[in-house]
Amino acid sequence: MKFILIVVGIYFLIKYLFRAFFPVIVKKTFDKMQQKQNQQQQQYQEKPEGEVTVEKNTKSKEKHNTKDIGDYVDFEEVDE
Repeated sequence: MKFILIVVGIYFLIKYLFRAFFPVIVKKTFDKMQQKQNQQQQQYQEKPEGEVTVEKNTKSKEKHNTKDIGDYVDFEEVDE
């Protein structure tokens, strides 16, 4: 009986904490996303009209060597 009361107590405690902290976490995440969007919008508006910028993606540094893929094999069709 004591075990059941402890489990029920923990369940209601977790339920209460989830209801208390989940909206705060969602609001904080939403505010971060909105702030990032506002920063991007300001950066876009600061550029003069007609200016072109090219941003390079440096995350993919892996280069593929096409010479090591395999050998070219010439084939002939066989008439049966």
